[in-house]
Amino acid sequence: MKVEELEKYGASLEMPKEAVKKQGKIMLRALRERFGTVGMLGIFKDTWAHQRRLRRDHPDTRRKAAAISKIIEEELFVFSALFLALAKRLGREEAYEFFKTRVMNEIAQTSMGLIYQVEDLKKCEGDTFENFKEFNIAMFQRTTRDGTWHMESYTNDPDKLTVTVTTCANVELFGELGVPELGRSGCDHDLAGYAAIEDDVDCDFRRFCTIAKGDDNCVFEFYRKETAPDTAHLNK
Repeated sequence: MKVEELEKYGASLEMPKEAVKKQGKIMLRALRERFGTVGMLGIFKDTWAHQRRLRRDHPDTRRKAAAISKIIEEELFVFSALFLALAKRLGREEAYEFFKTRVMNEIAQTSMGLIYQVEDLKKCEGDTFENFKEFNIAMFQRTTRDGTWHMESYTNDPDKLTVTVTTCANVELFGELGVPELGRSGCDHDLAGYAAIEDDVDCDFRRFCTIAKGDDNCVFEFYRKETAPDTAHLNK
């Protein structure tokens, strides 16, 4: 099988359904452990109320998100409402840390491998890292067409792929809903997720600037394993 024959090669980028199911379980466990059963029920009540209000007050944002994908539209409003419910109890900064460490970092261990179909990608003809690069090029070309993340350019070198992204739907959509903190959630998902699959795809991931964290663009650098500079601690 060739890499371009993979089901998710060049497909719209969204959280895989298998990961969405696991995400729900991770969230329930984290909320129960932090707030107890009674407290968790209170959070659900507030989340429902916030979600209803956000959907009513932001019809244009709903349409933008739905135009990308139904899953993205659903998660946009659920996560925003949940964040507001958590912020009521923890404050905004601590609420984001809870969301990041207890949910996104954990789900990324599963979701990134599913997004890239890692187990199947490893079985494809040819060099795994070269196939991984080709998968990324196709993925960012699709996000550009879908209006999710605009790839301004890419450079495909023998042992490195560099992708420059100039717009981020996460920043735009979460910002419109009044929860700009969650614009960073995709960045944090990447940091945990790429670390989880690097060995499988023979890659070292570097990214020192992101739109969501205050930069003008996002620059993704995918190096062949053991060729990247020792700068992983600067990733963001």
